[in-house]
Formats: sequence, structure tokens, C-alpha cells
Amino acid sequence: MTGYQKTTDFLFNLQRISAKLGLDNILTLLEAVGNPQHKWPAIHIAGTNGKGSTAAILESILLKSGYRVGLYTSPHLIDFTERIRVNHTPISKQDVIDFTNRIRPLIKTIEPSFFEVTTAMAFWYFAKQQVDITIVETGMGGRLDSTNVVNSLISVITPIAFDHQNYLGDTIEHIAMEKAGIIKKGVPCLTNNRDPRVLALFEEACQKKDSSFIKVFDNSSYKVLASGLFGSKFNLEIGGNFFETLYVNLPGEYQLENISLAAGTIFQLNDKIDIPDSAFREGLTSVDWKGRIDSISTNPNIIIDVSHNPCGVEKTLAFISRFFTKDQINVITFLQDDKDFQKIGDLFVKYAHKTSIIDLKLGKPLNPSKLLAHIRSQNGNANIIDSLESVKTEIYNQNEKEYLWLIIGSHYLAGEAYQCFSPEKAAQIVFEKF
Repeated sequence: MTGYQKTTDFLFNLQRISAKLGLDNILTLLEAVGNPQHKWPAIHIAGTNGKGSTAAILESILLKSGYRVGLYTSPHLIDFTERIRVNHTPISKQDVIDFTNRIRPLIKTIEPSFFEVTTAMAFWYFAKQQVDITIVETGMGGRLDSTNVVNSLISVITPIAFDHQNYLGDTIEHIAMEKAGIIKKGVPCLTNNRDPRVLALFEEACQKKDSSFIKVFDNSSYKVLASGLFGSKFNLEIGGNFFETLYVNLPGEYQLENISLAAGTIFQLNDKIDIPDSAFREGLTSVDWKGRIDSISTNPNIIIDVSHNPCGVEKTLAFISRFFTKDQINVITFLQDDKDFQKIGDLFVKYAHKTSIIDLKLGKPLNPSKLLAHIRSQNGNANIIDSLESVKTEIYNQNEKEYLWLIIGSHYLAGEAYQCFSPEKAAQIVFEKF
């Protein structure tokens, strides 16, 4: 076993410690490594769906503009190092080892969670790499999330939906208030939410913090020119600026909501960062964000998607159903125990011919029998399989119809799928640059 493997085993073992929605541990960890969070400015992103895509879009545009950019997202697909990257290159394995060894005694003393340690590592690494700017995605909340110690240039909040109710509350209002916790005094807040309940809560929170509140769609709009499984062509108007015939390589028209949010963020920061129009265009065409309606094969048709709550799953299935009929769509899925499997199962029944549920032992898995029973109770077609390998032969030998195999429901599953069906892309994800 390598030193890196031993280190990540130690880190992943911290997941047994319950998530700690508070800032004491992260502040203690950061103080031990020189308070690196004060050494770079951040674009701080919270929300339920679209955080990662918005972050990746911003990263790509900033890189094309010549900035040295740190990006912190979670979870990873294949390798831990994906979570922390500078100029699109993941943190080195040696840096992971060195940081962990440095604070290991403190970890044993204060018993922080996995996410707290990972956040501290990311902030330390960004300072070490002397980044110009960072894009920091919250974990699951906002108010007490470990990332909520950054020096924010702007607070960005993506659409709110039901997820992680055990921690964030069981109403949209409760969840929205937790996300609004990233709003800081005097720091502008930008959102592409459209729900009046959510917007009212955000506006009130901004008033209390004396922060300007910007609703992206008050001064922006887009028009789809063409949309397919490999991207979209569109026009965008924002703040009086008109961009004609833009192209983004992320499929799904809902990505234009994320692009509008990213564009609004850049527009609001135009006195702090310089983004040439050419960099904006080039950034959109070169976004690298795996697991978002990613067509890894067209013969046979295989798509990988990490959507894992009802809102995200429905957007993906609704988009895909424009290109494939219900009889053509076969879902392969794996869910975590905290997901609303009944609503997700109903969507599979509505949009898919068959659902195959994998019995994986990763994270905190849902008992596959629960999803199986629910789908069958709704007159859906479902079965349980042992692994992706067990359906690989069926997928590659299917010649009767133009079937689609949609692998959806979890980052864990997406990582397994890349390695099983697209080892070349799996290698790209971890960049082979350690």
C-alpha cells in the first residue's frame, strides 16, 4: 500500500464522524496552518443543484482570461485529488500526504469531519500555490458549512431544491435559509432562483447584512438556437451586453441557467476582474465538468449523469426524452440512503422502459430492495444487479433498437461507470498529473 493510499484511507475513515455544521473545527485547523483563507479572494457558491457546473464554467472563463484559479468542489468521481485543483490541475498526491501528516496530531485531538479536513487542505494548497482567485463550493449547507470562512468577493446561490433534509430542514424555506448563510456583510449576493419564497428570504437576509441583492434574470435573458446531447448554441444578453451565437459544450438547456449565473457573477465583478469577450466565449466552449449528461459512447448509447435528487433527475430525464423514447431508455442506478427514492423511482417509471438497480457497497447506500419494491408498486419494470460489469455484455450486444443506457443517481456510480465503460475518460478525470 502506497503512502498516498494510506493517507486517503485515513481521511476517508473520518467520514464515520458525523457531519459537523459549525465553524470551530475548521477555524482551529486553519489557524494551525497559518490562516490561508485570508490570502486569496473567493467566489463562494451555495445551492442545491448547479453548484458544480457553475463553478466549472467560472473556472474555465477565468483561466481563459489568464488568472491563476483555485477550484474546490465535492464530491470526486474517481480520485480524491479531483476535489482540489489549481489551473485545472489536481493537488499532487505528495501534497495530500504532507498536509495530512502535518495536522494529523490535531485531527486526533479535535476529531474533525472528513469535509472539515478536506476544506482546510484546499485552502492551505491555494495559498501555497499563490492563486489569484478561488471558486469555492459549499458542501451541503451554507450558514455553518466549513467553507463559510472565506474572504468572499461575491456570494452566489444556485436553485434550491430538496436534498439533505436531515441536516438542512424539511421545507424549501428552511433549506434556503441555510444556504443564505453564506451572505456576508457588504458582499453582493447573486442568484438565479425563481421561486418567490426563496427570493423573499434571500432579499431579507441581504437587507440584514447590508448586501446588495441581484436577481440574475432581472437583467439577463438567453435564447436557445440549438440544443443537443453534446452542447447548446445560444444568444445571451446580460446587463445590456449582447453575446451572439455562443456555444457551450455542456448538454442540457438547464445549463444555460448556470451560464447566466456565471455571466452575472463576472458582470458584477467587472471592477475587480478583467474578462475579455474572447475569453468568455472560449471559456464556455472548453468547460471540463464530467458526469453531467456525458455521452461517453454512441455505439451503444451510454450517458453518465450524477443527478441524485428528484429535481436534478427530472431535468436530466426530461432533456434526454427529447432524443429517445421511453421504450429506448434503460436506467442503471444506485442511490444513497438519504435520497428521496420514491420520487426518484416515480421518475424512472415515467421516463424509462427498465430500471436496473446496482447493489453497491459504497458510502451509505440505499437498500436496493426498497427502490425495487417501489418501482414495481408503480407498475414499473425493475431488477437488481450485482455490478456494472454484469450488464456490460448485454449493453454491447444489444442490436434490436437504438437503446440508451443512462447511468444515473450518484457520484459513486458515475466514478464506477467511467472506469468500467470509458477508461480513457477515467484517466482524463484524474489527469494523470500527480
